[in-house]
This record gives sequence, structure tokens and C-alpha cells, in this order.
Amino acid sequence: MHGRGLKGAAILLVAGALGCGDARTQPPAEPAPSPEAGSLFDPANAGAVEGRVLWAGEVPSVPPLIERPNIAGPVFDKESVAWPNPNAPVIDATTRAVQGAVVFLRGVDPRRARPWDLPAVRVVQQGKQFHVRQGDCDGAVGFVRRGDGVEMVSADPVFYSLHAGGAAFFTLAFPDPDRPRTRRLANRGLVELTSAAGHFWMRGYLFVDDHPYYVRSDAEGRFRLTNVPPGHYEVVCWRPDWREERHERDPESSLVTRLFFRPPLESARPIQVLPKGTAAVELTMP
Repeated sequence: MHGRGLKGAAILLVAGALGCGDARTQPPAEPAPSPEAGSLFDPANAGAVEGRVLWAGEVPSVPPLIERPNIAGPVFDKESVAWPNPNAPVIDATTRAVQGAVVFLRGVDPRRARPWDLPAVRVVQQGKQFHVRQGDCDGAVGFVRRGDGVEMVSADPVFYSLHAGGAAFFTLAFPDPDRPRTRRLANRGLVELTSAAGHFWMRGYLFVDDHPYYVRSDAEGRFRLTNVPPGHYEVVCWRPDWREERHERDPESSLVTRLFFRPPLESARPIQVLPKGTAAVELTMP
């Protein structure tokens, strides 16, 4: 009995150590947002940051990503399918304006920031694409307050599996449509959403932070951040890279199952926001 008890205890210890994922790849836990966030915000002296994002250099030509046929699959898997590259930049060839670039402030004291006022994020897997929906926006990027939950759901009668990496680490299976699941994001940083079901072209991104100074550039490359407390900051422009770094294949079918892109493109400029003033800045990429 004593030997069996020790053996059982060892099994429990090993299971507890393994958990639901490899702990070495998980980011360290951070506390929930402080209740003092926004407590020192002074709207009477707040300013703004506005500007434009332009592309420097030649406008890239981005080919689609090819899903090769699965010879062991059903009939509808017998032909190649071309999927648009989810990270392809949207650039006006005449003005060089970059649409959909993420612009945010770095160096913000959450206590002096305006209270969080961005809509909740919902991630929908539909048409073998990620739809990151936030308010009226349906794209690939969303902004989440640290500690808030994000609802994720499948809208198709196919098997999806969503994997999160970066500032969060988990995998959720969606075998049936219209059965949402929610995951709270507790760490600041960038969360990259990919498919764990072989749909290697699917991509989504979630920025998690304590302050709401995040925006996407419009069709003219313009952006505006409002109610910014006076101070010195970095204004950062971010876009994912569309170029492949490497990929992984299924050892039996030789099909690509995971695709890894090069590190994101980022440009930063120091700025000063004066009381009731507007700081203007022009950002160039890449």
C-alpha cells in the first residue's frame, strides 16, 4: 500500500507540473488593472496627438498564400486554394498613405490617462479567417484593457482551434458553431492569434494595455488620439510583417500546418503634448 501511495502521489505531482501547457512558454502573470487607473485624469488640461502614416520606398507586391490539396481528404480538399495574405499592407499607390496601421502611445501613466472607453472585442472565426470585431471595426486587430475578457466564437460548421501566443498562451477548440468561449487577458503586450487546426493563413492581433491610447490609421493614413494628458511620450506606429520567416509541415501529409512571419514593422517618434495642445507627427514605414 505504501509503495502504491507513493506512486500515485508522484503521478499527481507530474500532472500538476505539466498543467494544460508548457509553463516555460507562458508569460509571467501580472496583477489586474489598478483601481486607480484614470483617477488622476484631468480633462480640462488634456491635449491630442494627430498625424499621418506614410509608406517609404517601393510599394510591395504581396502574393497570396497557397493551401495545397490534401490527397487524403474529402472531395472539397482536392484543389489548391489561394488565401490573401492577412498581413499585406494597404497602401495608396499615389499618396503612399498606409491604412490600418496601429498607432499608440508609449510611456503613459495609467493613473493620468483617460478612463478606458474602447468597445469590447469579439473574435469570430468565419470563412476560415479571423474577424476581430470592436465597435464598427471588423479587421485583424483589436485593443483590450488588461484584465478584461475577450469573447471568441466559431460561425461555421467546421472545426476551428484558436491558439494565442505572446502576452497570452492558450489554445481553445471550437468543434461547433455559435458556442462562444471567453478568456481573460491578464498581461500587457501583444497577443497573436493563429489556427491550431491547420489553417496556417489565419491571423489576428490583440493589444492588451492599461490605457486606451490606441487607434488605426484611416484610408488617408490619418489618425488622432484625444484626451491625452500633458507630458512626454513616444508615438509608435505598428504593422505586422507579411514576409514568411519559416513554416512547419505535417510529417505525414507534408502539408503546411503553421506559418511564421518576420517580426512586425515598427516606427517610433518622441513627442510632447502641451496642456490643451495638439502634437502633430508624421510617421513613415517600414
